[in-house]
Amino acid sequence: MRRSSSPAACLLLLAACSGPEKQPPVDLAYLPGPDASAFSVEEDLEARMTSELEPLYASGEDGTFTGVAGVTIHYHVQPAQNEKGAIVLVPGRTEAIQKYTEIIGDLVGQGYSVYGIDHRGQGASTRMLSDHDKGYVEYFTDYVDDLDSFIENVVKRDAHPHLFALATSMGGAVTALHASMHPATFDAIALGSPMFAIDTGGIPTSAAETLGLTACSYGDGTGYAPGASDYKEEASVAESDVTHSQTRWSLKQKLYREHPEIRLGGATYRWLCEAFTASSYAQGIGEDNPQPTLILQAGADSVVRADGQEAYCEGAPRCQIQPFAGAFHEILQEHDATRNAAMSDVVRWFDHFGGAQ
Repeated sequence: MRRSSSPAACLLLLAACSGPEKQPPVDLAYLPGPDASAFSVEEDLEARMTSELEPLYASGEDGTFTGVAGVTIHYHVQPAQNEKGAIVLVPGRTEAIQKYTEIIGDLVGQGYSVYGIDHRGQGASTRMLSDHDKGYVEYFTDYVDDLDSFIENVVKRDAHPHLFALATSMGGAVTALHASMHPATFDAIALGSPMFAIDTGGIPTSAAETLGLTACSYGDGTGYAPGASDYKEEASVAESDVTHSQTRWSLKQKLYREHPEIRLGGATYRWLCEAFTASSYAQGIGEDNPQPTLILQAGADSVVRADGQEAYCEGAPRCQIQPFAGAFHEILQEHDATRNAAMSDVVRWFDHFGGAQ
């Protein structure tokens, strides 16, 4: 529940009731830091994945911890030499942290250690149902509580000069909810296409949200939601609604083909219910997050809507949106021109708020 104040209290405590003051945006173009040329490129990515990036990933630490209700949560740690800070990497729905091998390599190359988590029910973490492919969660807050346990018991067991968060899609909603409850955790946050409003396609938003909320009481919630099914490999990048990059799309298909145990299919009724509830709630909690927050906004996103991101950022005192015209949902998996400009923005953002000090 959101906290509320009576009219009398607002008259007595006007400053508190009006919320924190909005800070001016940071001009990312004028911040010191790496430009787009400092990051991985499609031209030699497949060769580097085999010769450099996968061996780097394999040199990191894989481990597990016990999350909410005894669920085993998998994580990956990739340390950087002469660390400037640590980045908690929070993936989206269906994603395994191993999919971020290229991004991890880039971040480590910029002096940041990376701590990645596989959400419950996906990646190498324990599945929530006997059917491996079904995307399910009992409560969305379980994701948030797992993230907090990860930070407190794994990330903070090592000393870090600064701590940051980089999250994508569903992971953006999880991270925003965590930030509202633990507002002193991170020096800065970057959210790629955060799930603050789900794009319902041709279905009116009100009807889709009603369907999502109705799903909470639809049997036990373990059946596939309308249109969802077991994992299916896309025939070509032309079928993708998350990236235009042939190279990065092909590497994702190869990863899930070689490691079927980490892939995930469609969402269940229960996940849909929890996701609609959480994303709608997240739009209104920006004011509870004092941590500097950068939102990477995809101009051609068909998975989440921009208005939810704008509502969140409008309320957050230290939030700004960086738009990427024409980009699909997974900005950090897009063509080089988009992807590496976004990577540059993320690193400059983190450098500015402590990483370069």
